[in-house]
Amino acid sequence: MADTAATNDLPQESGEEAADYSGPKYHAQQKVLCIDTNNNTSDDAFAPLYEAVIRKSELKYIDPTTQKILPNRKRGRGRGRVGAATVDALDQNTNDLGTGLLQEWCHHVHFNGWNSRWDRWVTERDIFENTIENRKRLSENSGKVARSQPKQKEETKKRKRGASTTADNDAESSSSPLNRNLQLITRACELPFTLQTVLCDDRDNIAVKVYPPPILSASCSSKQQQRRNNKKAITMLHVIPAPTSIVDLMWQYIQTKKQEDLETFANYHRRLQRDLSGNSSCSDGGVGEESSMDVILTKEDLKMNKKKRKEFALSILALVDASLPLFLLYAEERDQFTKLMAQFAKEDDKPNDNDQTPKRQPSHLYPAEYLLRLFVKIPYLLSEFDLKKNNPASILLADEKTQDFARFLSELIVFIQKRVDECFTGNYQAVEVDD
Repeated sequence: MADTAATNDLPQESGEEAADYSGPKYHAQQKVLCIDTNNNTSDDAFAPLYEAVIRKSELKYIDPTTQKILPNRKRGRGRGRVGAATVDALDQNTNDLGTGLLQEWCHHVHFNGWNSRWDRWVTERDIFENTIENRKRLSENSGKVARSQPKQKEETKKRKRGASTTADNDAESSSSPLNRNLQLITRACELPFTLQTVLCDDRDNIAVKVYPPPILSASCSSKQQQRRNNKKAITMLHVIPAPTSIVDLMWQYIQTKKQEDLETFANYHRRLQRDLSGNSSCSDGGVGEESSMDVILTKEDLKMNKKKRKEFALSILALVDASLPLFLLYAEERDQFTKLMAQFAKEDDKPNDNDQTPKRQPSHLYPAEYLLRLFVKIPYLLSEFDLKKNNPASILLADEKTQDFARFLSELIVFIQKRVDECFTGNYQAVEVDD
């Protein structure tokens, strides 16, 4: 009796039927099967079901004619709320329906595998128990992630990437021998990380300017002179001529590789004699099959290798001398180069008792850091200047020359990398420059 009295004491609005206060049929976090009410145009008995999870449950008003869930009516001000006059108008419209409103338990469901923007409120009539019999009505899209459009975009990008790669491969295969030779030299010019670090540190030492504190003294005649003194900056430049120049480095490279070739030649013939003496004691006799497959290194090969390496070194030195004033100097170093050339011009005007001319080519004066700068510029120099001048002795015109140049260039880079501390001494001097 007490429960009945308590139920009768619950407030009930005019024009509304008695709400179902017995409690929701489903609880939060329960796995159920649900109908997609937005796309369902057929009978509920044959509508496809989707796997879903109940997030929360509330009592909501249901439109008796359309059986749709009505939005909550909220009083007050602020975002998402309506005023009292609007609520009264809603009450008047709902009372005109004749049958009044009905409160039912509704559930906010999330469809498994679908974005949260598909979450919605549904009535208990649209929810079914997760049983074997009901799962036969599962939709084909149930549990699928609703990201088909981005996947299609990714597949389209992959197809475009594949098509572009195929087109690039076809273009590369059909390109001229000049382009293939240029690509070979470009790959050979790639610097390892240790040499890249040296190149970056060299750039930072030269480009960074240090400004000393201003000097204000009474001896300055004017404020303009003080401003001039304050505008002076200090930067670091290489000591020219360098203790170890590019020519010295190339000479060390030639001598070292010559010694290595001689050792390789001697070791090969020593191993060949050992194999022959070992096989002579055998009943079969003759040279083994493995030794016959080796490449025989002769004295003619040694001479040819020495000659090609020397030609490579001379071509590198010629590139340094021709390109250093134009491409291998930073802006802070051009004034130093101009003063150096002017000093050499004055010395040339003086009478010289010695018949020997001083070595004043950049390759005899500048250190190995400028050789690294040249390696970065070699593909540009060969493609833009060597070919456009129609030089018949161009490296890119002959495949054999290109292969030899790329081989010796890679060999030289490895040689420098193994002797970083010896090649790059970091001999800098502080110089005042104008801002």
